[in-house]
Amino acid sequence: MNVMTAGLQMFVMFLLILAGYFCYKAHMISQENNACLSRLVVNVFNPAMIFSSVLGNSGNGTVDSIPLLFLVSAGIYLFLIILSKILVRIFRETGDQQQITELLYIFANVGFVGIPVVKALLGTDKLIYVAVFILEYNILVYTYGISLLRHGSKGTDTPKAAFQLSTLKPLVNPGTIACVATLFIFVTDIVPPQPLSDGLQYLANATTPISLIVIGVSLGIQADLVSLFTSGKRYLFCLCKLLVIPIIGTLFLKRLPISDVMCQVYMIMMAMPCGNLILMLVEESGRDGRECSYRIILSTLLSILTIPILIFLYPYL
Repeated sequence: MNVMTAGLQMFVMFLLILAGYFCYKAHMISQENNACLSRLVVNVFNPAMIFSSVLGNSGNGTVDSIPLLFLVSAGIYLFLIILSKILVRIFRETGDQQQITELLYIFANVGFVGIPVVKALLGTDKLIYVAVFILEYNILVYTYGISLLRHGSKGTDTPKAAFQLSTLKPLVNPGTIACVATLFIFVTDIVPPQPLSDGLQYLANATTPISLIVIGVSLGIQADLVSLFTSGKRYLFCLCKLLVIPIIGTLFLKRLPISDVMCQVYMIMMAMPCGNLILMLVEESGRDGRECSYRIILSTLLSILTIPILIFLYPYL
């Protein structure tokens, strides 16, 4: 990974976010339009990019076995869960905000931002690593994530309210299906028909610009933009999320018997800003999602600076 290349790529991404912001301010994209674009990214473009990552190069994207990818990804999530509990106690998060902050530390924006960044910095063939990471992400967010929110929410008097089998229903979604299909193609080395490959590639090419424009529109929707940048505690959270956690995680990863490519991809995954899905889950649970929204947007903007910093530091970790 080259620092200059990373800096230029993140600047390009910033310009696309800025384009989305001005599109909203110029009334070219409404909040309703943005919701439709967001659904397209989640359910069509991102899955297409993940699936197309192994078309034509199955087996060439990784020197690591699929079981090892699952094992290391699970280890990273366990590390994030433990560290999140430590950090919320250090910074004395209380009440509803404690569970929300834990989730923001654990679940990053590995789809909207992670896929375009890995593709730009390491190449499309490395998205097989991201597919495994996202698959475990989906399983964990709809089990541990929802359980944590329900356990800490007001009005849940019985332990049985902490988790219900119905919460697993969202696991069956285009993103999860695409990840499973990607792994199947990767392992079996099946070659799909050329028209199918070409069609998926066209859809995949739309992922980066549209996902970043959606983020820009989300920034423009914020009524009180000034207050986004005025909280010292918010910046401290982003420092831990975007720099401290990926640095500590990478220090551990580089001392494991795994490839350098895996270390690079999973450092980028840990360095991603907070995930939008957490805000949706918070609002569904009936909690105030305003601070959660601020942290998601601020971490997204700051990641444009912190990712090149991490890539510069990587050889020294």
